[in-house]
Parts: sequence; structure tokens; C-alpha cells
Amino acid sequence: MKKSANHRYLLLLVVIFFESFIAFSQIPELAWERQMKINASNYFVDAVKLPDGGFVVLGAREMPGERGFDIWILRCNENGDTIQTKILGNPGNDIPFNIEKNKNSGYLIANVSSSSEAESFAQVVALDAGFSVRWIFEAEQASALPRTFVTIDDAGNAWWLNTFNGPNDKPEVVLKKLDESGEVNASFTFAEDFPVSGYAIRTLDDGSIAFSCQVKPPEEKPTIQVYRINSDGDLLWKSLLPSSEKTVTPQCICCSPDNSLLVGGWAGLCYNPDAPVEQQIFDYDYFLGKLDSSGKILWTQNYNREGSERGTALAVLPDGNIMAGGKCETSFTGSVGPWLLFVDKNGNLLSEKVLKFISVKDQVARIICTSDGGLLLIGPGNIDSQNRMTGWMKKMKPVL
Repeated sequence: MKKSANHRYLLLLVVIFFESFIAFSQIPELAWERQMKINASNYFVDAVKLPDGGFVVLGAREMPGERGFDIWILRCNENGDTIQTKILGNPGNDIPFNIEKNKNSGYLIANVSSSSEAESFAQVVALDAGFSVRWIFEAEQASALPRTFVTIDDAGNAWWLNTFNGPNDKPEVVLKKLDESGEVNASFTFAEDFPVSGYAIRTLDDGSIAFSCQVKPPEEKPTIQVYRINSDGDLLWKSLLPSSEKTVTPQCICCSPDNSLLVGGWAGLCYNPDAPVEQQIFDYDYFLGKLDSSGKILWTQNYNREGSERGTALAVLPDGNIMAGGKCETSFTGSVGPWLLFVDKNGNLLSEKVLKFISVKDQVARIICTSDGGLLLIGPGNIDSQNRMTGWMKKMKPVL
């Protein structure tokens, strides 16, 4: 009898441990959400938190006629209520990518602007704390990849990431270092024997800079290469993630409390590559990889459901666990919409959840950690859709 009682006691302990693990490994509950109900298509792409618990949100809204989209900025309080809003009017179509807060002089916005000629030119827009434009710096060369990103170092310098066509029209990455007045202090080119396209850039705690690129080695599928440079632009290391049968595309990069790097995106495979482009069928998985401070690849993971998914956002929690965001674009069961994944520091999936979609191809464009231990989700980003888009914010409760 005593032996049987001990077995029951041990079983009870196992059940309690398992239930506790599940309870502390779940996607947090929704605290509130805000949806921009205006008579124009609009979307949000990024946000930065403020010392008072509020945040500034970056997005774009469609303008009348054939003007396309203009940059749209909102200041909100900790409950998501709009305190201030401003539209930055421009003759062309503006696609914003990210916003950074400068502790001394307001904000920097990285965007791509295009006109009817279809060429895209990257810009950095500097705003003061009241959203007034201080200066605009536009690239002299058209973008080879219509994407740009900016980060700010501790000295207030902007590191601006772009992709231009170099010799023989081969894409290469160019970083420009701009001071607080918009003057270019230095320019650095990162080229390989194969095409290199820049996607995201981040300032790290030690003052170094890391950026993620998609590269196309000869006779291999495109994959990810991560670069790390010092504050003078000298290369510290570069790390190439092994190619596979899938095309891997980076979207976001962030740092972890253990001084490692995480890069997110998607890995895609075409089932009928010989078909016309408009008839090709792709399947995507959420891709996530982790590198240590020296560039050594610690692990890579592909996460999939029963359809096609893409990764667009990352946030690292204080304990090193990861909240990843993206979208379920297709699903055999009808579960489509913004997708959240809770992943531990070793890449193990703890839980996942598909949120209710608002727009077609809805997705989590950015995740930021808030001062109360919760998360702010921004969406849907600039999505390839002919349907109307609606910007939204979702505040999640603290992660337990």
C-alpha cells in the first residue's frame, strides 16, 4: 500500500509540473486592441516605446487620387489612445519600413519613395519630438531592392542600410553613417562574388552593428548571411547560414540577453518551378536562427502549420525566450491571420496562436516589449494586397 501511495504521489507531482509548464508557456491574453477606422486604406509597420509608457507608431495611409500612400505617424498613450497624429505629404508613393527614437533629437524614419516611373529611392526622414521635419536625405541611386532600414548608435549617428546595383548590376549592400544633422560621415560597401541584398539592421549593446542579408551563392538557393561591424565600420565577422532546398528570406534581426543574435524570416519552396510565375505555387515556413556573439550558428528552425506561413517580427524577452510573429497565409482548415509563436531560447516551440484577421493577408509587422512586461503588436505592415488594409495595434498582457 505504501508503494502504491508513493506512485500516486509521484504521478501527482508530474501532473502538477506539466500543468505548470503549460501555464507558463502560453501566448499571453489580449489586454486591448485598437483599429484605425478611417475612410482610407492604411497600415502600421513599426513602433517605438516612450519613457512614459506610451509609444509612437509608424504607418502609412492612402491619399486621394493617384498620390499613393503618405507616411503617417501617431503618438499614443499606454492604453492605445491617440494623442497626436501627423501625415508627411509627398508627391510619390511612400512605403515606410522602420522608425528609431533618437534620445537627443526626435525620430528617424526609413522609407522608400516611388513615382510613376516605377523606380524606388530610399530616404531617411528626421523629425523632432513634435513630428516636425528636420531634414530629409534621399539616396542618389535607385534601390535594387525596394527596402531600407535605419538604426541609431549611442553617439546619435544613423546607420542606414540599402541595396544598390554595383558592377555588372550585381546587388550589394551600402551602409551610410549620418550624423544628427544629416551629413554623411562615412559610407561602407559590402559586396561578394554573388548577389547580396540588405533587409534589417540593429545596434547592439556593445556598440557594434549587425545586419541581415539575403545572398545567392553560385548554384545554391538564396539563404541568409549576417554581418557584424564595429562603430568604425570594420567587419568583425560574417556568418553564412547553410543553403537548403528552400529559399530563405530574412525579415528581422534582434539581440538576446546572452549577447547572441536572432534572425527571423521565411523558408519557401516552389512546387511547380516550371510553371509561369503567376501560376507558381509556393509553401512557406517560419524561419528562425540564432547565432552567438562570434557568429557561430547555434541553431536554426523551421516552424510550420498545415498551410503556408511567413515570419515578419521578433521580440526577445528578458529571460531569453522569444515571441515571434508573422502570418498564416493559407490553411487547409481555414486558420489564417496574424500568427504568434512562443519559442524558448533553444528554439523549441512552446505554444502558438493564430489571431483573428482584419485585412486579407493580415500579419504581425512588429513586436515590441513594453515596460509592464507585456507586448505591443503592430500590423498589418505593407502587404501585397489589392484589398483595403486597416492598421491595428494589439496590447498583450505580461508574459508569465
